[in-house]
Amino acid sequence: MTPADLEAVADLTHRADPFGWTLRNFSDAHASGNTLTVLTVDGVTSGIAAVMHVLDESELLEIAVQPAMQGRGYGKALLAQAIALARRNGAVRMFLEVRESNARARKMYTSFGFEETGRRKNYYPTENGREDAILMTAQFSRSVPHD
Repeated sequence: MTPADLEAVADLTHRADPFGWTLRNFSDAHASGNTLTVLTVDGVTSGIAAVMHVLDESELLEIAVQPAMQGRGYGKALLAQAIALARRNGAVRMFLEVRESNARARKMYTSFGFEETGRRKNYYPTENGREDAILMTAQFSRSVPHD
């Protein structure tokens, strides 16, 4: 991943969520060896998923799709790819956190088997204060899927 790629994903994340990851967040994640999956549509950076793998667990650190591209299944494709990669790396579960107000994302995560497992009060900044983070977890079988 090049510095230009990192700038492109930081830009799209900011468009999707003004309080989302910054260029520094993506640079640090990349330097730390986390997996960054970039979705490109017609030569344009259109989505990103960042996953951290630790032993038999993975955490979805960030996922975003360009606002103009949302609702077309790109988020689901990125999430499916992130889960498949986590399972290939031996993960038996995946964690994530999501804004309480992000009903569309919560519905998508639930459709992939994620369940609410906790809450962080007043975790995320908003234009009008703060909102809770919903913690979600998906459990996987020990068998690794074949692509």
